[in-house]
Amino acid sequence: MFRNETFAICFTLLLASGVCSGQKTWWGEIGGSAGGGGNDIFRFRELTGAGSVTGQGFWTAGLETRRLFGDHFSVETGFLYSHQYYFTSPAPGIEGEDIHGSFGLVTAPLTARVDFLKWFFADAGAVFAVQTGFSEVENMTGLGATLGAGIQYRFKSDIFIRLRAYATQYGLLHFIPEDYPRTMLNSGVTLGVGYRFIRLGSCNCPDDKNPVRKFR
Repeated sequence: MFRNETFAICFTLLLASGVCSGQKTWWGEIGGSAGGGGNDIFRFRELTGAGSVTGQGFWTAGLETRRLFGDHFSVETGFLYSHQYYFTSPAPGIEGEDIHGSFGLVTAPLTARVDFLKWFFADAGAVFAVQTGFSEVENMTGLGATLGAGIQYRFKSDIFIRLRAYATQYGLLHFIPEDYPRTMLNSGVTLGVGYRFIRLGSCNCPDDKNPVRKFR
């Protein structure tokens, strides 16, 4: 009995401290984005006499979620799809035609983000990618890296819009072994919209003897 009463008292005090703190505690964000840009498919060490692959751009779309840790630091992940376009050319002196093709990538990034000057941010992290569909180039399933920066504006309704410019390098570590694997660099821009949620705080204390937490 004493243990139950002690737990009830502690729990009540914890709620009261949260209610009357008057602080606004943000948990995270969820949103979606879409965009596109250019892609460059290449080997870090070119092979003499090999055919060439030329990127023809890409588009991307997906869902993302961000966990906030204070006002300036957060961690973000999500699931995104991109469709990559390219054409291949035969090696010099070899008869053949240019082949136009495309393939998809399902990606799950994990990035750390720093916010500064109220609306601006920069982020960097790793990207896990799985290629979908057949292509004339090496399979890009594996690990890569991404680096980005942008601007995010949040309205009073807690809905935000975000513009991000970024570069992502795929195929830094291939899960399907290749003797001379190619890698791919995406450089593009995405426009996103989302919602910042779980705000605890504003209360009408200490004047009110029965403070009530308000969720807005």
